Amino acid sequence: MTAPGASHWEEAPICEAGGGGMIFPLGGEFERNFHWGFRGFLYAVAMVYWFYGIAIIADIFMSSIEKVTSRRRRRFLDGGRGGFRTERVWNETVATLTLMALGSSAPEIFLSIIDTIKKRFHFGTLGPSTIVGSAAFNLLVIIAVCIAVIPSTEVRRISNLPAFYITAFFSILAYLWMAFMILGASPHIVDLWEALVTLLLLPVLVFVSWKVDIGAADGILHRFGMMSRAESERSDDNEEDVITFSAQDLRIEGQKEALELEIPVYRRCQDAEASGSSSCLYKTEALKATEDHDFEPVEGTLEFEEGELRKCIKVTLPATDWRSIEKDFLLILEEPEGAKLDESEDGGGDQTILTVFLGAHGEGPSGFVGAVERAFGLGNLQKGLAEWKEQFRSICFVGGSEGEQAEASAKDWALHVISLPWTVLFAFCPPPNFLGGWACFCGSLLGIAFLTACVSDLAELFGCVLAVPDIITAITFVALGTSMPDLFASISAAQDDPTADASIVNVTGSNSVNVFLGLGVPWTLAALAWQMSGRTPEWEARYPVIASRISGAAFVVEAGQLAFGVLTFCIVCSSALILLYLRRRWLGAELGGPAVPKVATSCAFLMLWLGWVAMVSGQVLRWSKSGAAFGEVIGFYIFALIFMAAGNAA
Repeated sequence: MTAPGASHWEEAPICEAGGGGMIFPLGGEFERNFHWGFRGFLYAVAMVYWFYGIAIIADIFMSSIEKVTSRRRRRFLDGGRGGFRTERVWNETVATLTLMALGSSAPEIFLSIIDTIKKRFHFGTLGPSTIVGSAAFNLLVIIAVCIAVIPSTEVRRISNLPAFYITAFFSILAYLWMAFMILGASPHIVDLWEALVTLLLLPVLVFVSWKVDIGAADGILHRFGMMSRAESERSDDNEEDVITFSAQDLRIEGQKEALELEIPVYRRCQDAEASGSSSCLYKTEALKATEDHDFEPVEGTLEFEEGELRKCIKVTLPATDWRSIEKDFLLILEEPEGAKLDESEDGGGDQTILTVFLGAHGEGPSGFVGAVERAFGLGNLQKGLAEWKEQFRSICFVGGSEGEQAEASAKDWALHVISLPWTVLFAFCPPPNFLGGWACFCGSLLGIAFLTACVSDLAELFGCVLAVPDIITAITFVALGTSMPDLFASISAAQDDPTADASIVNVTGSNSVNVFLGLGVPWTLAALAWQMSGRTPEWEARYPVIASRISGAAFVVEAGQLAFGVLTFCIVCSSALILLYLRRRWLGAELGGPAVPKVATSCAFLMLWLGWVAMVSGQVLRWSKSGAAFGEVIGFYIFALIFMAAGNAA
């Protein structure tokens, strides 16, 4: 719709008569009659609540990704004559830079896509500005907090330096490339080839990172001083003890009665008698078999006392009337202490894996049910459906169960009531264990897309009633809301993990993916749409200067203010990375350390973020005309920012 008196291509602002978004505002003219200050407060509260919903569904989404990427496959050696190796279907580096990065960046990516679609493939500042603002918050605020939360007596170092160097390089390249698209070869026009290059830089990043992960680029890294010889060679701790199984597989003939397996684990050593104690963790993991149906899962610690060479792990196989196909599960040894695992065994030294095969027996179902059993496993489907049913039942109780509700506090009850609309809605999303996690993946992805569309409208309404440009709303409130779950996840990782990889490397990798997907997808669609449709009278009226320069139509990005924000972000990003490098050189670690340099570095990162936000906001406000009193708007904006931060933290 168009505003009265406006030219035929000018759309009315979303908060005024004739304007509207994809979902909001819902109140129509009645809502527009509210005082602008009350409307701003109302939209701020709504955004906090919708960000809370996004945080909940994002956790479900990450659970589905963990399930998908945990899948294993069996690779046979020498055509099966040399045994087999059990390995992950998803390489850890590939999974981190694709599915895991999508999980942490999904709100920003969807916001950019939705913003482009809402504008009918014209440029909108909300999505791209959120990507830049989120990158600044991730790099500066999240790392500042992670540095500060480590006790002064502890440190956290990046263990995988090559991955950090590569993701850090691509994170700067991504935003320099973003500025080049806007101001470079064709100023204010993003050609199709530029958008495609943006999209294709993601597989380039994944391929380079994968090559480094498998050691194919060690020579280049040595040459540039990015890896020492010691880091590229597997260290030998000279431990004589080796904890292992007697074989790499165990076959159990089909049985109807319950059976308790006693699986021996051996400690091999050169001495006749083992000196000292050693231990390792053990756990079971399902492949085709189903937990609690084909076997009862176990986990724990296996401890060898001095002189002990043999221990047993007990695994119970429940009674089954039939098993139409052979099924299998894994018994895994990992994290040894006082010993090591055999690199020649299945698992490659990081783990030692025993595959337990359960033979078929009895008359299984035929027809459609038999086909389902062979494709998915009836046990897996039954377990998934039972968990889905439990999702709905747990809604009725605080904490998810009667026992938890009996001990619930007033705060627990309040959070339960506040979360109830979201928990009811998200209970319809299949559980992660259903159909290998893919059903949950698709369902939660749709949920994130819907909530992000709501946030897009609310953010525009919030900025519109305060007469503040979308770019300021995006780099402050929206970036804060979408990045808050990442903040708490990074704090937990910094405190619990022995390294800083999950806190820092994931940030640099996620910032790169934000641009490659968050701009690559919508800008490719927009450039392709205008190339196929050609110029229209609306396009010519909207971009008269561009229309006089080129023949045909193009995706126009009139984003001088955004370009300023991107270029200044590249400067503060480089400064932050230099600070991390100096901490590594002088203190030996990126996180934690002595109190004075720790606090100084954290404050420096926070000041970089505050300075960048103030600089970009000041530049935008100086160029913009505000309908409300400048002091009133700034005062209310500061109040709303504090309110949103407190709401997200709660």
